[in-house]
Amino acid sequence: MVGESQIVIQIAILLFVVVVIPLLFIWEIAFKKHASITSWILSVVVVILAMVLIWATGPWHIVSIYLRNIFPLLYLVACFVGYQRIIKPLHSKNRSAQKTKIVLPIGLIVVFVVLNVIVFRGYYTYKDAVDLASPLRNNNYYIVHGGASPLLNHHLTVKPQNYALDIVGISRLGTRTVSLMGGSALEDYAIYGDYVYSPCTGEIAVVVEEFDDLTPPNADTKNIAGNHILINCNGVEVILAHLKKGSIRVKTGDFVTPDDILAQVGNSGNTSEPHLHIHVESGGEPNTILNGAAVPFTINSRFLVRGSNLKD
Repeated sequence: MVGESQIVIQIAILLFVVVVIPLLFIWEIAFKKHASITSWILSVVVVILAMVLIWATGPWHIVSIYLRNIFPLLYLVACFVGYQRIIKPLHSKNRSAQKTKIVLPIGLIVVFVVLNVIVFRGYYTYKDAVDLASPLRNNNYYIVHGGASPLLNHHLTVKPQNYALDIVGISRLGTRTVSLMGGSALEDYAIYGDYVYSPCTGEIAVVVEEFDDLTPPNADTKNIAGNHILINCNGVEVILAHLKKGSIRVKTGDFVTPDDILAQVGNSGNTSEPHLHIHVESGGEPNTILNGAAVPFTINSRFLVRGSNLKD
């Protein structure tokens, strides 16, 4: 169990990374005096690479997904302001200091380029993907974990669910709940209780509905999927996990289509807060989760990654 003090620390770190650091970057570009146009351009490149990395990987659903698009606009304004403040070159006799001012930014550029390449390679999959219908249709939704890069998707540590998605609901404020801290009231989470639709045409192979919905941030590490459904769809197995106890409407052997409501989003299993987990696998022991090979999939022909929006 994660204690309240640990949550406070995590939120503080989060705010520093996705709010304070971008603001410091913007200040650097807009107001710091640079000795030359070269120095300024190097700083601009370093900052834009760092901000792109934060834009792509940051947990914006906690602070507000709208900030994700506001910061790039502020950055452009900062570039305009900063360019106006560039001073004439300073003829320093300290050549070693001048070299340091050039070498350090170039080194940072190399590091951030490598990290961004790792991230954005995860925006695509070069394997044949299975196309699914959206399992959520009653709200605005946001992908918390998804994609084919370990910097975008923590599921890459478990091979059968390498392409899995974790999906949360988004409120009018652009957050997944009414409180920055999350809170223990399940009803405060935008996705909790939303209907889960069948993402494909197929047969219900497994239904598990015996676990209570947990109060955040409690988690059941022994029954990781919690209440879940497994559907056999055209030779692959689609798993929908962390469902609400008492909400499942289907039973083993039922034939379902994308128009059918299967259950509601809950908070059962190994989950820190309400969300829907979905992944596709094939092979392995039949009708057994996390026992086959991961299968990449799209939803409505889109390969979703962290930061993607999923609207009904």
